[in-house]
Amino acid sequence: MEKVISKTEYNRKDHKKFYRFHMFHRSKSTYFILFIVLFVIVWTIYNTINAQGEEFSSIMILWAISAFTIMLIPMMMILQINNIVKKESQERKDSIDIVTANKHKIEKNSSHVEGKVVIGWHQVDAVYENREFIYIYTGPQQGIFIKKEDIIEGDVATFRKLAENNMKKNRKGKVKYRIRFRENKDEQ
Repeated sequence: MEKVISKTEYNRKDHKKFYRFHMFHRSKSTYFILFIVLFVIVWTIYNTINAQGEEFSSIMILWAISAFTIMLIPMMMILQINNIVKKESQERKDSIDIVTANKHKIEKNSSHVEGKVVIGWHQVDAVYENREFIYIYTGPQQGIFIKKEDIIEGDVATFRKLAENNMKKNRKGKVKYRIRFRENKDEQ
């Protein structure tokens, strides 16, 4: 029977990478925030172009607000990620996660919590793969990840095959499995 087992010790840096990936590839709020930043910049430029000579102080205030917005928003996003990871680090220190994927389901056992999380392939919304990780999303905000180097049984190709054969298909008959890096010929 085809299956993939990953045994990963909790690592704060890996979780930061997961949340950063999520922020730029899955989170719709990031794009909303970028829209607001662009709106503020365009509004400031428009008011600068249409300003009269005696409105110099109000234009400087607008540019100060724009600069503050441009600096504050990314800093807030980074601080939010750091706070989430800090909280998780305190809860999950020295824990080990075992993720098992077979043709029926994906199970996640964690040493810091009793019980296990069981995900059916029909619940998997999307899978993203980069050089280091496989991110498995069950919704817009929920997901787990597998660190490729921590796979102790099976391999990445087996996981891809399991996902492509068992995930629910879209209207075009394809699954949402995205590879976010270029493979070298010797890696295949």
